[in-house]
Order: sequence, then structure tokens, then C-alpha cells
Amino acid sequence: MLRAILVGSIIAGAAISVEASDSCNDCHGNRQRMESLGYGPFTVTRQETEAQTRMPAICSECHLGNPGAKEKEGAHKGLARLLVVGKRGFGVITSARQYPLVYGTNPMNRLYTVVEKNGKPVKDTAVVALSWHDKKTDTLSQDFDVMKKTCGACHRKEFDEFSRSTMGTNGKQSQYKGWITPERGPHNCGPWFDGNFGAMQANTLVPLSPESNRINQKACNTCHVGCLDCHFNPQEKRAADPSRGPHTFVKTPPSESCYGNGRASICHAGPEDRRRGAGYFGGSFSFPEGNEPDVHLKAKVGCLDCHESTRSNPAIGHGMVKRQAQGSCERCHPEAVKSHATSRHRNLSCEACHIQKVAGYQGTYWGPGKIAGASTPYFKYKAYYGYMPEPILIKDQKGRWIPVKPFPMAVMNQKASPFKPGLRWRYPSDLPDLKRTDDAWGYVGLFDGLPENNNALLWIQMDKMSHKLGKSRNCDSCHASPDGAQLQKVTWDYSDPGSQMFSGSHEVLADRNGLFIKGMQSEKIELEPGSSLSDFAPWVYLKDAWRIRGDFSLPVIKDRKQYETLRASSVDARESGIVHR
Repeated sequence: MLRAILVGSIIAGAAISVEASDSCNDCHGNRQRMESLGYGPFTVTRQETEAQTRMPAICSECHLGNPGAKEKEGAHKGLARLLVVGKRGFGVITSARQYPLVYGTNPMNRLYTVVEKNGKPVKDTAVVALSWHDKKTDTLSQDFDVMKKTCGACHRKEFDEFSRSTMGTNGKQSQYKGWITPERGPHNCGPWFDGNFGAMQANTLVPLSPESNRINQKACNTCHVGCLDCHFNPQEKRAADPSRGPHTFVKTPPSESCYGNGRASICHAGPEDRRRGAGYFGGSFSFPEGNEPDVHLKAKVGCLDCHESTRSNPAIGHGMVKRQAQGSCERCHPEAVKSHATSRHRNLSCEACHIQKVAGYQGTYWGPGKIAGASTPYFKYKAYYGYMPEPILIKDQKGRWIPVKPFPMAVMNQKASPFKPGLRWRYPSDLPDLKRTDDAWGYVGLFDGLPENNNALLWIQMDKMSHKLGKSRNCDSCHASPDGAQLQKVTWDYSDPGSQMFSGSHEVLADRNGLFIKGMQSEKIELEPGSSLSDFAPWVYLKDAWRIRGDFSLPVIKDRKQYETLRASSVDARESGIVHR
């Protein structure tokens, strides 16, 4: 009994000692003191952080630093804090901020920093990105050392699993080791610059500096996640809800966290709303802004309700999310799934019919330019934003029809290419679901004919779409053509560097002879000083070069009379087994 009392006294004494030496709380928990130092808005009490985080951790267990030091410099030494990334060189701005994060109303950019101008706080236009403190200040990539000391100290199993996960290791994108990686090919997102400078420099016709290579990689790293990107969910304070505030954490990541959680169009916002052009959120996340969201958003069906994760299958490993989600449809649509499996259209994916008005990139070209103030041969001229009325349907590796948005791609100034023209797949179909995608691409060739930036490597990007589900497209959108040809007329506006904004259009034709991007045209292009047309618009010279051979036609309707009868009645079409019930 005496021993228990002594042990209890020692523990209590230790707790009192820790509390007494916690300069974080002594300073930041005292509003009067914080205001005297000029940082009143950064006042936060222990009670507030515990209510918001729902964890008993003290400040230094998440932010490190030295809570035993009484002076600011000593206490802040080694402190892990918000990374405010500047436009020049994507460098982290280290000067002290006078104001905390501001919460706006735009879902895509709801979090931002402000500076004082003319006595008033205004949005800091020198800032290009915000990253949390589990990222490295020099590369903006994941800081596993900080993660291990902070999140990993209490959540060791989750940290270990995440460290090995596809997201934690950047497992997909890091496989693109250049523009000519034989297994994967060139990609819209660009190559993984880190560790591949020598090979890329060897195949580039113009100078590629280590500095530009480093900055290109930093741009990539802003999208790749750590613990806080998914589980940290800062909110504006509400008196009625103590759990809301700048230290709010969530156990299950909200769908917004998959889209950058208000820090810009990053993470899955880029691949879904821009590259595929058919995102879950739409609205302010879509390019052009205002496209319709996925019908599941209104129904409050979130990402992890459909995509398998440790929430639904602990064996999958923390940080792993299964891309393929077809199996989840049956939970809410059992009759539709069952009847579709025996219908005439059973070889179509659900998305093939239920996605329309595809937005995002309608062309992307990697050419000479400046990124974060540094000259590079690889600037991504991507702002050819516009609409394709319906996706083009192609057969995947297992013979299932899937929707894609074919658009022209090029990277300039390449010495050689190992590819042969034709349709290709990013990953073989026999890989496990967690290790592959259903994305395709078409290699076109290596082209001259430009006044500069010659040896342009051309391909057609064709990522499978999975979101922006809604009402089905009409029958004629696939079957009006007597020979199964698919034709989509695409319109777009260009708004990236190199010229004044201009509008243009092209057509995408998929028929029994091949896949063709043709008729590319635009208004008069007014160049900015120092820019060349071939930097960002090689299509002006290469015209209809984007084409690959093969049969991309849809099945031909043999009985047009029966087709017209069933087309006129959706009830008859369902009852006869043409489409699902």
C-alpha cells in the first residue's frame, strides 16, 4: 500500500513537473502575455486543443520544440510548424506570421494566410501553397522522421503501415522515371524528377539544370501526403461546438481531405477534376469552374464509403485505399447491378453510361518556361480547360467498355524514344487491384517540323473516368452512327503563360480505323514577350499528328427498327434486358 502511494506521488509529481515546465502552455495559453508580444490571435489553451484533437497529447508531442525552455528562441528550436510555401523557388517562408490561418468560403481555397497591408490583413499573394509540419522544408516531401516522433509515437502500427503504403512511398508516380520509361511511358503529371536527373538530362536536347530539376520535383511533392493531410482538419472556431477549431483532428478522413482539404487543387483534385475531367466535387474544384458534381455528393456518400480502406478492411493496411470500387455499387443498387450482369450492355462499366460533360485538360504540353522563378525545359502548359460532351468509350484489357477522355500531349526537346505507335496500358491487368490502374495511353511518335523545340514526343492521354456519375447518356450518343464511330467536339480556353488568353476547339474521332484528334484551331494567338508558340502550342505546327491506329468503333446496331422501338421506351428497354432495371 505504501509502495503504491509512493509510486502515485512520484507520478503525480512528474506530471506537475512537466506541467510546470511546459512553456508552450505558459505562453500560448496566456492571452494577456500573447497580446503583449503581438501574437494575441495565436492564443490557445490546453482545454481547447484537447477538445479539438480528441487526444491527450501536449503541444510538444505534436509540434516538438523544447517545452522546458522559457525563452521563445529556445522553446521554438526544432519546432515543427505550418509550412508556408512561397512562389519563388517554392521556398518555405520562415518569417513569423502575425495572423493565424484564415478560413474562407471557397471549398478549394478555404485556408489561406494573410499579411498586413495599409493597416489591414489581406491575402498573401506571395504564397503558392500550404503544407503541414510533417513535410520537409527543403523538398516539401514527407518527413518520416517528424511523423515517427509525433503521430508515430502514439500510433506506431498506423505509422509503420503508412510508411510502406502506396501513398506513403509515392508508389505510383515514382515509377515514371522519365519521359521514356519503357514500363509506364510518358505521363500528363510529368516524370518523377528526384533521383532521375542524369537519365533525363541525357535524353534532353536543351540544358536541364539540377536546380530546375529540384524545383520541378518540389512542385510534385506538394500533392503527396503525410499523416496530417488526411487526419488534420482545421476549422473556424464555433462557440457551440468545442471540437471545431484550428487543431481539429478526425479519425476517418473526410472526402474533402482527398482533394487537399481547402489548400488548393491538390491530391486527387488534379487527377480527377483536371486530368480525367470527371471529379467527385465539381463546382469550384472543376476546370472550368462550375461543372456538375457526382450525384453521390448530394447523397452524402463519401470516398471511403465506396473505396476500401482500413475503415472497411483493416487487413488492407493504413494509408492504402483500393482504387477499384465496383463491388460497392451493389450495396445501394442491388437490383441494377444484378440485372446489368445479364443485360445486353453487361460488358459496359457503370461509368461508361453515367458520365457526361467531361471537363479539365483538353490538351497539355511540356515545354521551355519558368517554374517558381527558375528556367526549365519542362514547364507544364496545362490550362487548355474546356468540355467534351461525352467520354469516348474504349475496351479495357479484359474486354470491358470504359470511359476515357483522349487529349493531345507532348513533351518537347527529346533525343530519342523507345516506343512504337499504338494503344498501351499503364499497368498489366494481372497485377493485384492495389497495384494497378485501368488507365491507357496512346503513343504517337517523335516529331520534327517545329521552328524550335523539335523532337516533340507526342502521345494521347487516356485515363479511365470513375466519378461525376449522374444520369445516363442517351442511346444515340453511342449508337447514332451506322458504323459505330464516336465523334466528340471539344471546346477550350487557354489561360497559362506564353500568350494572352485565347479560345479554341478540336474533334476526337474514334472509329474502326483508329483514334484521331483533328481540326485543332483557335483564335489569333498573341504571344507574350520572350515566348515561342512551340513552347505551349506545338499543335499549331503539327496539326492532326495525334492519331493511333486500331479499331475504336462501338458495336454496330444490326436491327435499326428494333433499336428505334426500344430507344423510344426506357421501360421496354429495361424489360427486354437491353439495359439494367
